[in-house]
Amino acid sequence: MLAVIAVGLVAIFAIYQHAKHSDTFMKNTTFNGADISGMTPTEVANQIIQNSQPVTINVTEKDQTVLTGDLADYGYSLDKDSMTASLEKARTAQTASIGAYMQNTTGGDNISADTVYSFDQSKFDSFVQSSNFSVARVKSVEGAVTLDSSSNTYVVTQPVQGNEIDDTKLQEAVRKAIDSASENGSLTGTVNISIPDDCYTSKTVNTDTADLQKEADEKNKELKLQAYKDMVITYQFGSQNETLTYDTFKDWLSIADDGSCTVDKDKAAAYVSNLANKYNTRHIEKTFKTTGGLTIDFPLGKVEYGYTVDEESETAELIKDLEAGQSVSREPIYYQTNDYGNPYYYKRNGTDDLAGTYVEVDLTKQHLWYYKDGSLLLESDLVSGDLSKNQGTMTGIFPVAYKESPSTLVGANYSTKVQYWMPFYEGEGLHDAWWRTSFGGEIYKTNGSNGCLNLPSNVAQSIFENIDAGVPIVIYYEPGTEPAESTYATDSTTMADNASAAAG
Repeated sequence: MLAVIAVGLVAIFAIYQHAKHSDTFMKNTTFNGADISGMTPTEVANQIIQNSQPVTINVTEKDQTVLTGDLADYGYSLDKDSMTASLEKARTAQTASIGAYMQNTTGGDNISADTVYSFDQSKFDSFVQSSNFSVARVKSVEGAVTLDSSSNTYVVTQPVQGNEIDDTKLQEAVRKAIDSASENGSLTGTVNISIPDDCYTSKTVNTDTADLQKEADEKNKELKLQAYKDMVITYQFGSQNETLTYDTFKDWLSIADDGSCTVDKDKAAAYVSNLANKYNTRHIEKTFKTTGGLTIDFPLGKVEYGYTVDEESETAELIKDLEAGQSVSREPIYYQTNDYGNPYYYKRNGTDDLAGTYVEVDLTKQHLWYYKDGSLLLESDLVSGDLSKNQGTMTGIFPVAYKESPSTLVGANYSTKVQYWMPFYEGEGLHDAWWRTSFGGEIYKTNGSNGCLNLPSNVAQSIFENIDAGVPIVIYYEPGTEPAESTYATDSTTMADNASAAAG
């Protein structure tokens, strides 16, 4: 019996010696569940490398991937030599003693070995840099109030929270995270590494811009007011001007936070009303100095020629000008034409709305003067409305309505053709009277016109060729020679309005 045991022990010892000096793993040896029996450590290392799964490493910033790559991009590669050495150590441990050998023979052996990586520092440093991030790096910029040249207004530039990074700290954090994952066996599949806060170098900015907006609003108000301080609205009345400056209109303005301006309509309207009272020349009492040196007073009912400011329209235009904040020079808005489209005025110089161009008619002398631009262009005798028939020519100041050549004058029981027709008041007008052989004197008292001013043909032609619609006709009797009011030709059944031809 002892001899049999001795023989068995000798056999086991012989097998053990053979296994101890073999370079392969024992039977029933596994690595991570895979059978590696009879394989050398080098073969196992090669198999591990061949079967290794790709690893993706993402560097994230606020849950957004900003840098991604595999282990090779980060400078890591599996170290075959180190793994082989680790496996060789495990293989040697299988036969370190006959007891270990017997245990591994009967129970099998599941070995483990470190997954060892070699590391390329320069490759790592070159790849792990914020300049390679998919999100660009920007500096921190505090919000500020700046002047926008395109709009000439102050605006708030929004703050920018920078995201600049210290690459050295970034590399330390990423390297530490990869190595830690390698050590604990989690360096598989996809590994996400969040950038630690201490890697950031940009200072934290204040994102509350409320105070900056208040500052911008105040600056815009100052800017707007400064523009108004330099603003002048110049009203042109011929060569005479009336200026509206900041000292006058400053109390009309309300400047909103955004710099927009609102004008007090009532105050603007009051200014326009005062302007109109000063410069209106139509439907007001007027005094006229005649060629002969007399002074003629025209009551407001006799003044149909002249300027009247359209106060509603001018107030709206003034408000528009003020809100624009730009200096402007212009005429005020006038009522320009009557219902027939005939003009109310011709030109002015301040409150002088004759301004050197007008036709003066002295009914007492039955004489006419035509002044143009301050110079006497012509003068002539004429025949006015017949006083004996209560068809006397109306006195007053009237604008020429229009010119027509030739024209047919139509009245009660007659129709007369004339070559030059220039109406000025309810069908009364200047025209040639080719049928007359004499003019002036007292013809008008018993053989006058139907209300018109009859002129020699050459005189009518000269006036016609040198006059425009709107030129004023000033008609008067010398003081003390006026006929009774009832002698004027005012019967609308025999006199047409300015829009049509009329009896001569």
